Formats: sequence, structure tokens, C-alpha cells
Amino acid sequence: MSGSFTKLFLFVALVGLVACGDAERVSSDFKARLDSVLDTKSKEPTSDEVRDALVRQLRVPTGGAAVFPSRDAIAGFYAKHGNRLVWSGEGGRISAGTAVLLDALRRAGEQGLDPADYEADRLFALEKDIRDRPKDERAAQRLADFDLLATTAFFRYASDLSTGRVHPNEVQQDWHTNAPEVDVAAALEEAVGRTDLPGLLASLPPPHPGYTRLREALGALREIDAAGGWPLVPPGAKLGPRSTGPRVEALRQRLAQPPGSTFDSGLTGAVKRYQSLVGLEPRGVVDDETLAALNVSVVDRIRQVELNLERWRWIPRQLGNPHVLVNIPAFELELAREGSAPWRTRVVAGKAFTPTPILSDRIVAFVVNPPWNVPESIAVNEYLPELKKNPQTLARQGVKLLEGSGDKAREIDPGSVNWAKVDPEKFPYRLRQDPGDKNPLGRIKFDLTNDLSIYLHDTPAGGVFDRADRDVSHGCIRVKDALVLADFLASEPVKEKLHEALEQRDEDRRIELDPTVPVHILYFTAWVDDAGSLHFGPDIYSFDQPQWAAVQKASGRP
Repeated sequence: MSGSFTKLFLFVALVGLVACGDAERVSSDFKARLDSVLDTKSKEPTSDEVRDALVRQLRVPTGGAAVFPSRDAIAGFYAKHGNRLVWSGEGGRISAGTAVLLDALRRAGEQGLDPADYEADRLFALEKDIRDRPKDERAAQRLADFDLLATTAFFRYASDLSTGRVHPNEVQQDWHTNAPEVDVAAALEEAVGRTDLPGLLASLPPPHPGYTRLREALGALREIDAAGGWPLVPPGAKLGPRSTGPRVEALRQRLAQPPGSTFDSGLTGAVKRYQSLVGLEPRGVVDDETLAALNVSVVDRIRQVELNLERWRWIPRQLGNPHVLVNIPAFELELAREGSAPWRTRVVAGKAFTPTPILSDRIVAFVVNPPWNVPESIAVNEYLPELKKNPQTLARQGVKLLEGSGDKAREIDPGSVNWAKVDPEKFPYRLRQDPGDKNPLGRIKFDLTNDLSIYLHDTPAGGVFDRADRDVSHGCIRVKDALVLADFLASEPVKEKLHEALEQRDEDRRIELDPTVPVHILYFTAWVDDAGSLHFGPDIYSFDQPQWAAVQKASGRP
């Protein structure tokens, strides 16, 4: 929480306590109380507070609705509401909807949020004060204080739950998923008018099944934490089928196997299953990598799940029907279509130093037998050093050297170039590999609309899909069984064109996809599969720690 919003919370929370005035006084006193609490003219903000407030306000898109509890947002909301109490009647009785809000704030942890961010304890104390104290001259002030704090808490909670505690760009600039926008002030006003606050609160979390399953897994982890967590396996040598002793006993306990001190076939199977759940090769042997994963504390896993719940809030609420979803840390693609079971396949994603951008886009066309226009970065960083050693390296790979562009491009002999004098900063050539068995794009490419040169494609190097760690591309997504995916995506007329084009192995052909299909390339290091098993993937692009730091900063914690 930024400095300006923290001041608002604390000021409202600390002003006088005492329980209910008559109807006439409540309305007039509330207006005066509202004006006084929101008046900050006499308080000169520090440069840090100004900066924090500016950063927070910049999270609201230009022309969009303010969804954070700025002073103007709160004042504007009450002005539209006639400066009347929202959370209690003017006679001083707390409304039924208020109890629903307080319960939601108390249970904010179930959504991966922190009740302390919404002053839940202070609200409960004020509500009890209003209910239990006798009426006196300060009753109206208490009602105003409670109302302001409840509205501020609602704004913050609704915004956090629906669109995230931080904006993805505060964590990672390469995030292009069109984060949703929610006008929580308008939503609250509508809900108050219809007396349907429960319906509004229920509509706030992301509607995706993946979010719901992960939220349920968070509850299970919290129960484990409340029971003392899971046991650790002591450090030591590799554990395998012939191992015995106390460390094996600890391993059996960690994986919920029957007591014992031998590494039997049942334990081997349990280790393999665990390795599959944490993105490791399922070898059935506890090496250093597996031991490290086993000994990640339940508290750290809870944090990881909370961060991934947040990422669900950063993506569009409507993913499309059908739609393609790629989860980079899972190295998996899912084709989802309403009324059908999801179809899944393995993928390869970008390396840590050539990461795949996180984006929402559309598949607009198939390119059958695609030529590969080598990106300049690959041409300069990978091909140029080889060409300086041996100009014939392109011929062995079926790659052509071109000069010029478009219709004026002409092929030149690599042997005629003095490669030692070629400036990598001003690389004057283009490299292109024609369709064929060696072409890295395989038989088909799925064209998207982004300007990042990111697309999905087939590959002739199928063996890479057998690996657990498949972050080996230059950024694009390689798809196992890409032709099967194309068949699933194509309408019957498009499918006919597709099969016809595939019969001509050396001729490239572009086929427009109608209708186009939404595709979402996302980044979840924790997810739950259809069977209810919780998975953890490698944080290959190091998102988790910066995101945690951003969340802590937004909440006003060091």
C-alpha cells in the first residue's frame, strides 16, 4: 500500500470511537466527517509519498476508471451516493451486506490475499464498538469513520481480487496479456442499489477453473502448515533402491509412504511421482535437485501458490472458445473447447536469456512448409562466427544468403564475402532456409499478430520433447504433434486446404484461419491438473522473487 493510501487507512482508523446518533445528525455529521477526513491540504507530502502515489495512480489506464482508493475516488463515490452512509442505515444499524463484506475480508487469505491489507481487525473492532456502545454525541462520527474505512477496504479488496495487487508491468516488462479492468466504484454503487453485495463479491475472483483449483490447493497447504508442515529429509548422499537408514525413513514420511527404512519399489514409484509434480526427470532416485525440492518449506510453497493466483488476475476474463493456452514453466499446451475434454501436448519454450514473452494473441493463419527467415540476432550471434570459420557452413544446412529485401532480394555465394570485415552491428545480409526436412519450423507454422516475431511451430527435432526441461528455443513455441493441433483448430473448409497443402512438401502456402483462435502464452510456476494434483514448475525466467517484492511494497511491508 502506498504512503498516501496508508495515511488514509490510519487516519480513518484512528479517529474517535463512540455509537449511534439520530437520523438527521448522522447525515449532516457524515458529510462534515467525510470532508475533514479527506482534507489533506495542511499535510505536506514527502517526495517518497508523492512518487508512490503517482506510481499507484499510473496503474490506472488513461481514460479508464479509477479502481484504487484514492481520495478523489472515495469522494467521488460518496458524492454520487448523495454523501449517505453505505454500510449502515442512518439510524445506525449495520446492514446485512456489511456482514458479508467483513466476512470476505476476514477470509481474504483463502484467495491468497492478506486480511491486514484491508484493516480487517480495525473494521471488526469498529463494528463491535458501534453495536455495543451506548448512543452518545460521537455516534455519528463513529458511523462515518466505519463507513469510510469499509468503503476504502472494499475498493482495495475488490481491486486486488479482480485485477491483482500489483500490475504485471511492475514485475516484468515483457507481459502482454491485456490485464482486465474493473470499475469497482460503479460495481459497488450498482450492488448497493440492488442490495446484492454477495453477488458482487462472488463475481470478483477470476472465473477460470485453473484459479479455482489453485485456490483449493492453497487451502490444503494452509492445513498442512497449521499441522506443523511436512518433515525434511536430512542432507547426504544420493538415495536410491539400495539405500537404507534414517534418511530413507524421513523420505518415506515426507512422501506419505508406510513406515520403514528400506528404499523399496513403492518408494521408487513415489519418488518418480513427486519428481513429475515438480518438473524433474522421473528417475526414482533422490539426487541433489530432488532433495532441494523435497525440502522447500510449506510456507514457501504457500507463497508460490499465492503469487500464481495473482497471475490469474492478470489475464483476460474471457479466454475464448476455443482457445489455446501455453504454460511456459509446465512446457505444455492446452486446447480448450467448451463441451469437450482439453487436448494437451508438450512444447518447447525460450531459454532464460531468450525468453518467450507472456502474451495474449490470436492464431490467424497456418503456413504449411514454412521457410525460415533467420532472425538477425541468430544470424549475427550464431551464424556469423561459423561463417568466419567456414563460409560453406550455410550450404551444409540448406540456408541461403540473401542481399536486399522483397522482390529485389538476390542470393549470393557465401564464399564471395570477406566475412572477417563484416560488422555485426550493421549486418547487411539475410539468411533464409527453404522448406525441407532440416527446416527448424517443420511442416507447419501458426501465425500470430504480435510485433515480437513470436509464433508457434512444428519441429523436426522431436527428441527434445522427451526432456523435462524444455526451455531451449530462441523465444518461439515449438509444438509436439503440431499437425494434430492444426487439425483440431481448422474448420472443414480450412482442413481441406490444409491437407492439400501438406501433400506438397517443398512448396510453402499460407492458409487463413477462419475463425481465428485466441492463444494465451502464460507463466504459472504452480498449477493444479484436472486430477487435482498440485504441480510446481521451474521459475526459468525468475519471476517469483521480483513479484513477491512488488507485492510486499504495495502492501507497505519491507
